[in-house]
Amino acid sequence: MRYSIEAKDGGSYDVVVCGGGTAGVAAAIAAARAGATTLLVERTFTVGGMLTLGDAGITKFSEHCRDAEVYKKEVLDVLGTNPRSVQVAGGIAHEYVERMISRGGALGTHGEAGSYVFPDRYCAQWTLMDMLAEAGVEVLYDTRVCLARMEGNTVTGVVVANKEGFVEISAKRVIDATGDADVAAQAGVEFHKGVTEEDLREGCGNRIGQMMAFGTMFRVCGVNFARLYRYLEENPDRFWQHEFGVMTLENAKQSHENGEMSVMRVLVDLPDGTSRPMQIYNMPARDEAVLLGPYCGYEGDGLDARSISQGQKAIQEGVQKLMALLRDYPGFEDARVIFVPDVGVRETRHIVGEYVMTGMDVISGRDFEDSIACGGHPVDVHPLPPEVENMPMNHWRFHIPYRITVPKNVENLLVAGRCVSATRMASGSLRTTVQCMAVGEAAGMASAMSVAAGVTPRCVDIAALQRKLVEAGAIL
Repeated sequence: MRYSIEAKDGGSYDVVVCGGGTAGVAAAIAAARAGATTLLVERTFTVGGMLTLGDAGITKFSEHCRDAEVYKKEVLDVLGTNPRSVQVAGGIAHEYVERMISRGGALGTHGEAGSYVFPDRYCAQWTLMDMLAEAGVEVLYDTRVCLARMEGNTVTGVVVANKEGFVEISAKRVIDATGDADVAAQAGVEFHKGVTEEDLREGCGNRIGQMMAFGTMFRVCGVNFARLYRYLEENPDRFWQHEFGVMTLENAKQSHENGEMSVMRVLVDLPDGTSRPMQIYNMPARDEAVLLGPYCGYEGDGLDARSISQGQKAIQEGVQKLMALLRDYPGFEDARVIFVPDVGVRETRHIVGEYVMTGMDVISGRDFEDSIACGGHPVDVHPLPPEVENMPMNHWRFHIPYRITVPKNVENLLVAGRCVSATRMASGSLRTTVQCMAVGEAAGMASAMSVAAGVTPRCVDIAALQRKLVEAGAIL
């Protein structure tokens, strides 16, 4: 069935950023600071995406080490004396965290951004709104992108839908930060969905089309951390070291007592007689925590409306199941749920760009001539080949090339966030919040530069882009 629509004129901008999540806000701020008239289009009523609406925290600012004692001594403790020597991200993401820590709205490590930073939700939202306003970004909330406006193979704007109906917005450059590559798909950019043959060859998947499960990290209050730590000290077999936060029980307890970021996992007994780990992240409010554990996942398709709806219901029910198990868990007897985010979609489309970043690029720490950001988060996708699962890591980081944001055969469009051009294994490290913000900042800067120079984003002077990013505090 075919329909024709009439769209109102929504104006013209140098840069339109579609999606106000982690990548989108950084892209919009960077573009506006670089002098471009910038519009940010966001489908919800707030900005920040997984940072504000998903309770996912801000990760990861620091290099990674697998040994907890090495990590504490050579990374986490160094954050208090020489943070730039061990951090992998700066720029807008770091500025954002600094503002929140100074306001008491986020927990860091020695007053700095480290492996994880968990903020107060309102502080996280308002700080971003502040930064967007200061930069001069116009934001359209409750607005969803419907169509990419094309002239040949060139994107010239987007059509959006909101309370006004359909609105056509002209743009010299468009940044797709939707997470699902919605604009890129509308523009005809080649993409793949979930696991491909290449992913199977990398040992990262069980079947073609497989995608990471939905999930949710939910917030509780009324946690008695003193009682929880006493229980774990008396029952050390119930403590599991966090795979990415890498803290011993002693380090986690001390960090919490110091009012700093503490991350850990504990074993929870299930009705079937098995035990599974639950992740615990402390918050600025002393009795609050963000949890991720059993029953908090769902195998679904993030591009299928019914699947998302079923996942939302299943995950909400899963939170109730987990909380029922925690009623007798020391420290959680009086805990109650205060926020459950919308279903979290981890993986859908990956565009095909000028370069497809591979798992080997990530785990080898390969540098690139067009590097625009760094990362330090290990691959968070399963299954993984044993050589990756068990590889030694000491002061490990990886580099991110500009070309993965540039789609093949479509002009005036850049892509930022979890849908960049990468294999599934590489995406397992690229999709984390700090790395999305760093790539978003580069995409925003590049878009503004391309407008000023009168060239397409594909032809941006990479050396000049890198200089401007470094001047802005980015780490390449």
